[in-house]
Amino acid sequence: MQKKSLLALLLALMMLLSGCALVSVDTAKDNARVIVDVNGETVSKAVIKAAVQNQISTYEYYNQIYSAYYGISNYYSTDTATITSEVIDAYVSQLAAQQKAKELGLYEMTEEEQAAVDASGKESYDSFIKSVISTYMPGSTLEGDELTAAAEKYVAEHDVATVDGRSTLADFVASAADEKALEKLEAYIIKDVTVTDEEIQADYDAKVESAKTSYEADPNAYGTAVNGGSTVYYAPAGYRMVKHILVKVSDEDSAAATEKQTALTTAQTALTDAQAALDAAAEDADKTALQAAVDEAQKAVDEAQKAYDEAQAAGMANAKAKADALYTQLTAEGADFEALLADNNGDTAQPANGYAIREGFAVFVESFTNAAMALKNVGDVSEPVESTYGYHILKYVSDVAEGPVALDTVKDGISSALLTTKQNSVTTETLAKYVSEATVKTYPERMN
Repeated sequence: MQKKSLLALLLALMMLLSGCALVSVDTAKDNARVIVDVNGETVSKAVIKAAVQNQISTYEYYNQIYSAYYGISNYYSTDTATITSEVIDAYVSQLAAQQKAKELGLYEMTEEEQAAVDASGKESYDSFIKSVISTYMPGSTLEGDELTAAAEKYVAEHDVATVDGRSTLADFVASAADEKALEKLEAYIIKDVTVTDEEIQADYDAKVESAKTSYEADPNAYGTAVNGGSTVYYAPAGYRMVKHILVKVSDEDSAAATEKQTALTTAQTALTDAQAALDAAAEDADKTALQAAVDEAQKAVDEAQKAYDEAQAAGMANAKAKADALYTQLTAEGADFEALLADNNGDTAQPANGYAIREGFAVFVESFTNAAMALKNVGDVSEPVESTYGYHILKYVSDVAEGPVALDTVKDGISSALLTTKQNSVTTETLAKYVSEATVKTYPERMN
């Protein structure tokens, strides 16, 4: 599980607020007013305002994605007052954490750390210059170093900067140093955080009980979880593991069937048009020719349907022949199911351990489920079974023992998750302590 501590999220927020979105810095008195003051280190209204707008634009973009792909509207709030408060709080936390890092000497870098900081700062600066070129100099005929120099000159002459005021390589290197110092601060905060065996056991017991209750209510949920690669903590009765070799219709046969299907679609469209012309004819019109056109179109449809059906049948017959040949190999003495599966399986999504399946498991097509459950003994292999996917040759791999899974099989995952939770909690509490110990002044009313 990937760790998502508060400081990691703060780093991500810093990058969002101070990315390569560009602003022309307005040095007017109002925009220079202080909004955040942490121990005398300040953030101006211009920076906060630009960061808020950048955040709003980002959330608006995310909302478009959620709406287009998931049908969810306004997943992220774009309320200006709410985001302004979030941005102010983020800068307070950022400054307090950076000041603590300085106090602890975490800005002192090893040669290796400094090299990484310099490289990161240079990469961000180069991205910034590219943004300047694409935004302000899209028609430039300059290239290479000349174009870069022209962009740097434009930045200096027009006061262009990121939303947090960075415009020089030194600015970006300093920002990279801030990020590195925060990473070191996080490591310092969580260095003594551990998870005990008792905590792991308690969490395991809770997960087992929860899974048991869930699967008693919906036994199919276990199979769905296992086949989807999710960690499970309890297995209900009745499950077995099954592997299969799927023999699909060949690409050549599929292409032939698709060609016939296209011809069928064309014929059906022609029939629809001919029937529409007949239906729209005036009462006194001679409809003999129109009816003949309909009859001819219907004949074409029937012939195209027959050709399509024959192409499909031919494809399935060829797949069946291949499946029969594989079955002969699989039932021969000394047959190696795993080797034949590796060389012939059309189901590239099949888990390494096979599929968990039970009687009536409706996630799979009925013929597959029935064939899997019809196998009597572990190690048995089925004859080819037809489905909409092609032909399946199934092997009964093992039974799934009812009850809790062994703690050792899930211990590492539980320990990692618990450790992350504890680290996040300690980091949150410690960062809040840093803020509480600082002299913090904020002036959100000045944003109006």
